[in-house]
Amino acid sequence: MPPTLLNSQRIDSQFAAQGNRMAMNPGISYQSPVSANIERILTNLNKEQLEAVTAKEHPLIIIAGAGSGKTRVLTRRIAHRILTGDADARHTLAVTFTKKAANELKQRLRAFHMRDEIDAYTFHAAALRILQRYWESKGQLPFDLVESKFRIVSEAMASVGTTARSHARPLRRFEAGAAESELNRRSVISAVTAEIEWAKARGINPDGYPDAAVGSNRITPLTASEIRDIFRSYEAIKVRLRKIDYDDLIIWATHALTSDQQFAATERYRMRHLYIDEFQDINPVQMSLVNALLGGRQDLCVVGDPNQAIYSWNGAEPKLIATLAAKYPTSKTIALAQNYRSTPQILALAGTLLKGQNLLGENATELVANLPDGPIPSIRTFGDDRAETNTVAVRAKLAHQPGTTWADIAILARTNAQLIPFQTKLKELGVPVFLAGESNYLSQSEVRAILTILERDNSSVRGSSLYSRLEATVEAALRNLPETSPAYQNLNLFLELSHEHLASSPESDALALAQWLRIEAQNAKADINRDAVSLSTFHKAKGLEWKTVFIVGMEDGLVPIARAESRAALQEEQRLLYVAITRAQRDLHLSWAKQRSFGDHQLHRDPSPYLAKLQDEIAVLSGQIATNEQALTAIRSARRKLQLSGTPLTDQQQAVMTSLRLWRSKKSKELGVPAHLILHDNSLRMVATHLPSTVEALAKIAGIGSAKASKFGADLLRCISS
Repeated sequence: MPPTLLNSQRIDSQFAAQGNRMAMNPGISYQSPVSANIERILTNLNKEQLEAVTAKEHPLIIIAGAGSGKTRVLTRRIAHRILTGDADARHTLAVTFTKKAANELKQRLRAFHMRDEIDAYTFHAAALRILQRYWESKGQLPFDLVESKFRIVSEAMASVGTTARSHARPLRRFEAGAAESELNRRSVISAVTAEIEWAKARGINPDGYPDAAVGSNRITPLTASEIRDIFRSYEAIKVRLRKIDYDDLIIWATHALTSDQQFAATERYRMRHLYIDEFQDINPVQMSLVNALLGGRQDLCVVGDPNQAIYSWNGAEPKLIATLAAKYPTSKTIALAQNYRSTPQILALAGTLLKGQNLLGENATELVANLPDGPIPSIRTFGDDRAETNTVAVRAKLAHQPGTTWADIAILARTNAQLIPFQTKLKELGVPVFLAGESNYLSQSEVRAILTILERDNSSVRGSSLYSRLEATVEAALRNLPETSPAYQNLNLFLELSHEHLASSPESDALALAQWLRIEAQNAKADINRDAVSLSTFHKAKGLEWKTVFIVGMEDGLVPIARAESRAALQEEQRLLYVAITRAQRDLHLSWAKQRSFGDHQLHRDPSPYLAKLQDEIAVLSGQIATNEQALTAIRSARRKLQLSGTPLTDQQQAVMTSLRLWRSKKSKELGVPAHLILHDNSLRMVATHLPSTVEALAKIAGIGSAKASKFGADLLRCISS
């Protein structure tokens, strides 16, 4: 039975029940539960959000800027289509990139009391369900998921006669030879695994790997031809064991849909209405699955923001969202530009980073702040990283004021290693702190291997000598690993945590260090749900927000990261900083150090090249409300509404308004800045309406304040009295 008819029958039955209640209680009016839900769905939406929720066009492309309410729009669109009979919940699939996001979608949809729940899965979970149904339809035994790629890659390396030891770079000699050998072996295996994952995310098979690696300037732990052979063996071993890995899920599900038309027709009927969240993070392999599910149909809605595309290392291609409209002439693109998270000052600062980047073509737009005016973001320079750590930690403690929680505060850095000193200092100050990622670093096989060796170490080596051993071991392993890999990040975190403990407890031996590291990891798990200051990398901060944000280590080589050399990589670094800045709701502080410690060395540092344009914007923002044109458009719109709904200006007030505009125009040319940065039209109108006679009265007018009243007060009062 068609879904529209099913929904209409459901609505009819609910109206019938309502009619019976009205007959029993003729003095009471009732509203259909479905109608009430629809009404609730459409309330508290701005113009663009409402258009996105109710649009009839397919595909629908929603460009959702930071803090623009994308999850609210996505869930309400799904619910609206289902409750109005335009779609069937049983044939709706929403795809996200994390299990947490999928669960949030379902939870929000439950609030609209629909009878049937939709399917909301990650890409991999959705692909697995497709494969399970495919195997069942063919009467085949399902393949099992690989429990450990590490073991299979290790076996593949052995099968082609390649060993980690034979390709290891020379290591500094020290006593813990077992740790050195084992960690090096594991790091090479992890690096080869990362290369296989890199290839499969881009749809590259073993034979195509060497050319692709050379073309992409990959820095590989072994030769490209050796990795090709290991890649082939890895695939063969999986087939023999009847196992598939997570990358295979999407590849195999796509193949099932494209090779069996009968099965594909069934699946496309099952998933007739398709929604994809965070579409800027999609890679070509995932896009192939989307195309296979659509099969030429157009019932698709995607939500994303290319300005927040920061996962190119995983094969993501943010331009796919911009090319979708060209592929489907009947599509509709709606941009959500109203930001409900950050102040105008923060958005203006963030917007400077996107100038020169246009991943959206004609759909490019700037965010409009809906929060009131806030503090001007600050940039501070410190003599060294220790001074930066101490000052920022103290300021973070002082930011905890009545009416705020510790969880309202965050310190963000480009890398995990930069955050450890802040964790130490905050603990010294008695501030509860949570380091994102600390709770799971023990899941890394390389880290577990070192801990096991430490726990079995009977030597008398302690303190700095023990740390020197660990540093040599870890640094040698890191040379084999790509910096974006979990192994690289977790080994760095392990090393920094070890340094923290051994510096404060120089008498600790290997066993004491291992026990402390395990306890710290357990404490970090407990801290996840505590009221605590968050320490996070830019990447891990994506999707989160805090009232007060400190962005530290704003130095060349960190922001942007040193390995970012191509134009595309540098642009992604700009977007990554944009993501970090737009996590802040009200207070934003950036800082850098002229010298930074790396091991035992103090190195001179240069400021991030992005700081110059940020500092220029801060100079413009000082004393202003907002600078981006979209914000001005919103202000002008509000002014027009005020003019239409309010009392018209008298002749005297209109004369003052004209005088004020002439003064502003002259002052604009004199200072060499746009007129709106002197005073906005809305502020001028307020002056003309209230006709204040003192500087103190001027200062009370919205958009002027004490700073502008002090600066321009005499001029404004002359305009009023003339």
